[in-house]
Amino acid sequence: MPDFRSITLGLLISVFSLCIATPEVYAEDPAGSSSSEPTSAETNDAATEETDQDNEDGENTPKRMTLTTKDWHDLERPKVSTDKTKIDLLLKEVDERELLKLQAGDEEFVGLFLEYNTPQPLGAVLILHDEGLHPDNNQLVAPLRKYLPDYGWNTLAIAIPEPDITPLPDRKWPAYPADFTLNPPMEDSIDEEAETDNASDDANKDENSSDTASDESTDDTANNEATADTASDGTADSNDTAAEPKGPTAQEITMMRIDAAIKDLINRGQLNIVLIGQGIGASWAVSYLESSGSQEMFTLVMVDPKLPKTESDKNYINTRIGEFGNLPIMDIISQQTQLSKSQAKERINIARRKQLPSFQQLFTRPVNDPWTEHHRIVKRVRGWLAQNAPGEEQPIR
Repeated sequence: MPDFRSITLGLLISVFSLCIATPEVYAEDPAGSSSSEPTSAETNDAATEETDQDNEDGENTPKRMTLTTKDWHDLERPKVSTDKTKIDLLLKEVDERELLKLQAGDEEFVGLFLEYNTPQPLGAVLILHDEGLHPDNNQLVAPLRKYLPDYGWNTLAIAIPEPDITPLPDRKWPAYPADFTLNPPMEDSIDEEAETDNASDDANKDENSSDTASDESTDDTANNEATADTASDGTADSNDTAAEPKGPTAQEITMMRIDAAIKDLINRGQLNIVLIGQGIGASWAVSYLESSGSQEMFTLVMVDPKLPKTESDKNYINTRIGEFGNLPIMDIISQQTQLSKSQAKERINIARRKQLPSFQQLFTRPVNDPWTEHHRIVKRVRGWLAQNAPGEEQPIR
């Protein structure tokens, strides 16, 4: 008796297979129209034949680029002057009436000058900005130079260059071997070279001891000559290096600019001068006061002082402050970091040991609003200057 369940299952499987299978349908072209365009298969075949023909001719075959160690060292890196870029952008935004062009040696630099807005001037303030900033930056520089003239101060903010970058140490050995290539050789060529080297090593092992001794003596002579050549080359290279002219450092340029700015203020009749330095600008101010010798007409205000990375003496500012004697100094710390706190503690301890009567240190509380913090610092500076650097009107001699 037939099994109806198996027959039914077989029929269902057959119907399901017919439903899944999709027959290929070909469309016929309209009568009387013959397509003259090549099909995609014909186009691909033609393109393949053209590519093969080009490869046989060698015209479009890509060439492998090989770079040696000398090529890597000869590559020139683009030099971008960030100082010039910042000044160019500043000149487009600043008021021309505030612009002041000064001369430091053979170089011209810019400054922003604002005259006092009271009946009697109290003096002049020279503002030195931090690295990465400019003379009209909103981080304390612009608020200071625009706020103090309303209280009797002439303000001058000058552009100072970026500090020098710590030079990299000379490399004793090359970064890449002399036969370095951008594309490494194939494995087959490596195997062939290995077999050739092994064969040459086996042949060398069969040589006589007399030949080995003669070779050693020859190698010693060659090594001595190579050493002498290397020494002469090193001497020549050192002479060439010494002959290359080097420009002034960032510190030398900054010192010349500060000196030119102070001379301009003196020519305007200002003999009570306040140096306000922010960040590395404070280090430049301390360096100038040390080199000037006399600090009679100066007052120093430091805001978050720090040293340039090229300075080897990490206690430069702290040790120099103790040598200024009765120079009025205001030390403001707004960045509450561990390093700034430890350096500030060292400065106040030096002031206590040296018994500096005019040294005052101020910690500002951190706030979320930068404008509020800068405005508070500006008001503190103005009040401190009114008490410690009021200035006096002197008769013209």
